Amino acid sequence: MAERHESLAKAIAIIHRSESSFKNKKLLETGLNIGQLRYLWTLYKEDGISQESMAKRFMVDKASVTRHIKRLEELGMIRREIDTKDRRIQRIFVTKTGFKMRDLIEEVTEEWSAFLTAGFSEKEKDDLMHLIGRLSDNAIIAVEGGEAE
Repeated sequence: MAERHESLAKAIAIIHRSESSFKNKKLLETGLNIGQLRYLWTLYKEDGISQESMAKRFMVDKASVTRHIKRLEELGMIRREIDTKDRRIQRIFVTKTGFKMRDLIEEVTEEWSAFLTAGFSEKEKDDLMHLIGRLSDNAIIAVEGGEAE
Protein backbone atom coordinates (compact mmCIF):
# COMPACT_ATOMS: atom_id res chain seq x y z
CA MET A 1 0.00 0.00 0.00
CA ALA A 2 2.78 2.44 0.86
CA GLU A 3 4.45 1.68 -2.47
CA ARG A 4 1.27 2.53 -4.36
CA HIS A 5 0.93 5.78 -2.43
CA GLU A 6 4.55 6.68 -3.14
CA SER A 7 4.06 5.99 -6.85
CA LEU A 8 0.95 8.18 -6.91
CA ALA A 9 2.64 10.99 -4.98
CA LYS A 10 5.67 10.83 -7.28
CA ALA A 11 3.50 10.92 -10.42
CA ILE A 12 1.50 13.91 -9.14
CA ALA A 13 4.70 15.76 -8.23
CA ILE A 14 6.25 15.10 -11.65
CA ILE A 15 3.11 16.30 -13.43
CA HIS A 16 2.97 19.42 -11.26
CA ARG A 17 6.64 20.35 -11.74
CA SER A 18 6.49 19.61 -15.46
CA GLU A 19 3.37 21.74 -15.85
CA SER A 20 5.07 24.63 -14.06
CA SER A 21 8.12 24.40 -16.30
CA PHE A 22 6.06 24.08 -19.49
CA LYS A 23 3.66 26.92 -18.75
CA ASN A 24 6.30 29.27 -17.31
CA LYS A 25 8.33 28.93 -20.53
CA LYS A 26 5.24 29.73 -22.60
CA LEU A 27 4.39 32.74 -20.43
CA LEU A 28 7.91 34.11 -20.03
CA GLU A 29 7.41 37.18 -22.21
CA THR A 30 4.16 38.18 -20.46
CA GLY A 31 5.62 38.57 -16.97
CA LEU A 32 3.11 36.01 -15.71
CA ASN A 33 3.95 32.70 -14.14
CA ILE A 34 1.85 29.65 -13.48
CA GLY A 35 1.03 30.89 -9.97
CA GLN A 36 -1.04 33.77 -11.29
CA LEU A 37 -2.97 31.78 -13.91
CA ARG A 38 -5.58 30.33 -11.58
CA TYR A 39 -6.28 33.78 -10.17
CA LEU A 40 -6.83 35.29 -13.60
CA TRP A 41 -8.89 32.30 -14.74
CA THR A 42 -11.10 32.59 -11.67
CA LEU A 43 -11.56 36.30 -12.30
CA TYR A 44 -12.53 35.65 -15.91
CA LYS A 45 -15.43 33.61 -14.54
CA GLU A 46 -16.17 35.65 -11.40
CA ASP A 47 -14.90 39.19 -11.88
CA GLY A 48 -15.14 41.09 -8.61
CA ILE A 49 -14.55 38.12 -6.28
CA SER A 50 -12.94 39.00 -2.95
CA GLN A 51 -9.38 38.12 -1.97
CA GLU A 52 -10.73 36.17 1.01
CA SER A 53 -12.96 34.07 -1.26
CA MET A 54 -9.94 33.24 -3.41
CA ALA A 55 -7.93 32.15 -0.36
CA LYS A 56 -10.72 29.79 0.69
CA ARG A 57 -11.24 28.45 -2.82
CA PHE A 58 -7.56 27.67 -3.39
CA MET A 59 -6.95 26.56 0.20
CA VAL A 60 -4.06 28.99 0.61
CA ASP A 61 -3.37 31.70 3.16
CA LYS A 62 -4.34 35.30 2.55
CA ALA A 63 -0.68 36.33 2.23
CA SER A 64 -0.25 33.99 -0.76
CA VAL A 65 -3.29 35.49 -2.48
CA THR A 66 -2.00 38.99 -1.74
CA ARG A 67 1.39 38.22 -3.35
CA HIS A 68 -0.17 36.90 -6.55
CA ILE A 69 -2.73 39.70 -6.72
CA LYS A 70 -0.01 42.29 -6.14
CA ARG A 71 1.99 40.86 -9.06
CA LEU A 72 -1.07 40.89 -11.33
CA GLU A 73 -1.72 44.47 -10.28
CA GLU A 74 1.90 45.44 -11.08
CA LEU A 75 1.43 43.92 -14.54
CA GLY A 76 -1.73 45.99 -15.00
CA MET A 77 -3.90 42.89 -15.37
CA ILE A 78 -6.16 43.47 -12.38
CA ARG A 79 -7.32 46.28 -10.15
CA ARG A 80 -8.48 46.15 -6.54
CA GLU A 81 -11.43 48.06 -5.17
CA ILE A 82 -12.83 48.39 -1.68
CA ASP A 83 -16.32 46.88 -1.43
CA THR A 84 -18.92 49.64 -1.24
CA LYS A 85 -20.97 47.80 1.41
CA ASP A 86 -18.13 46.43 3.55
CA ARG A 87 -14.90 48.43 3.52
CA ARG A 88 -12.96 45.47 4.98
CA ILE A 89 -13.43 43.52 1.72
CA GLN A 90 -11.24 44.06 -1.33
CA ARG A 91 -12.77 43.03 -4.62
CA ILE A 92 -10.60 42.17 -7.59
CA PHE A 93 -11.43 43.01 -11.20
CA VAL A 94 -9.71 42.13 -14.48
CA THR A 95 -8.50 45.05 -16.59
CA LYS A 96 -8.47 45.25 -20.39
CA THR A 97 -4.80 44.18 -20.26
CA GLY A 98 -5.76 41.16 -18.16
CA PHE A 99 -8.53 40.16 -20.54
CA LYS A 100 -6.05 40.27 -23.43
CA MET A 101 -4.23 37.34 -21.78
CA ARG A 102 -7.26 35.05 -21.84
CA ASP A 103 -6.66 33.54 -25.28
CA LEU A 104 -2.99 32.82 -24.49
CA ILE A 105 -3.87 31.25 -21.15
CA GLU A 106 -6.50 29.04 -22.79
CA GLU A 107 -4.07 28.06 -25.55
CA VAL A 108 -1.27 27.14 -23.14
CA THR A 109 -3.66 25.22 -20.89
CA GLU A 110 -5.17 23.29 -23.79
CA GLU A 111 -1.72 22.52 -25.19
CA TRP A 112 -0.60 21.15 -21.81
CA SER A 113 -3.76 19.06 -21.46
CA ALA A 114 -3.24 17.67 -24.96
CA PHE A 115 0.30 16.60 -24.04
CA LEU A 116 -0.89 14.92 -20.85
CA THR A 117 -3.71 13.02 -22.50
CA ALA A 118 -2.03 12.15 -25.80
CA GLY A 119 -3.24 8.75 -26.93
CA PHE A 120 -6.18 8.70 -24.48
CA SER A 121 -9.67 7.96 -25.75
CA GLU A 122 -12.48 10.36 -24.82
CA LYS A 123 -13.75 7.79 -22.33
CA GLU A 124 -10.30 7.55 -20.73
CA LYS A 125 -10.17 11.35 -20.48
CA ASP A 126 -13.61 11.41 -18.86
CA ASP A 127 -12.65 8.58 -16.48
CA LEU A 128 -9.42 10.37 -15.57
CA MET A 129 -11.27 13.61 -14.78
CA HIS A 130 -13.76 11.70 -12.66
CA LEU A 131 -11.02 9.92 -10.69
CA ILE A 132 -8.93 13.08 -10.25
CA GLY A 133 -12.06 14.82 -8.98
CA ARG A 134 -12.57 12.07 -6.42
CA LEU A 135 -8.93 12.32 -5.33
CA SER A 136 -9.35 16.06 -4.90
CA ASP A 137 -12.58 15.66 -2.94
CA ASN A 138 -10.95 13.09 -0.65
CA ALA A 139 -7.95 15.37 -0.12
CA ILE A 140 -10.24 18.20 0.98
CA ILE A 141 -12.11 15.87 3.32
CA ALA A 142 -8.81 14.70 4.82
CA VAL A 143 -7.66 18.25 5.48
CA GLU A 144 -11.01 19.16 7.01
CA GLY A 145 -10.92 16.11 9.28
CA GLY A 146 -13.72 14.07 7.70
CA GLU A 147 -13.72 10.57 6.29
CA ALA A 148 -12.95 9.63 2.69
CA GLU A 149 -15.45 7.62 0.65
